[in-house]
Amino acid sequence: MDTAAFRKKLGHRIKVRRVELDLKQEELGAVIGVPQSQISEWEIGRRALKIEQAMDIARGLKTTVAYLVGESENRAG
Repeated sequence: MDTAAFRKKLGHRIKVRRVELDLKQEELGAVIGVPQSQISEWEIGRRALKIEQAMDIARGLKTTVAYLVGESENRAG
């Protein structure tokens, strides 16, 4: 899988989990300390994540990094 496809898959999983938890982008951003615009860029695959950011997002979404990157189908962390 190329980098662009990986980013899109990761972004899709972030969005799916965020919607499942009934969180707005602004709310997730507030939980992990980033602006809403950054959440949006991650969700559409425009911006890469650092591992620390992926860990923060996973915690904020009550899931695992493994789920976010497609290594697990278990959404609950």
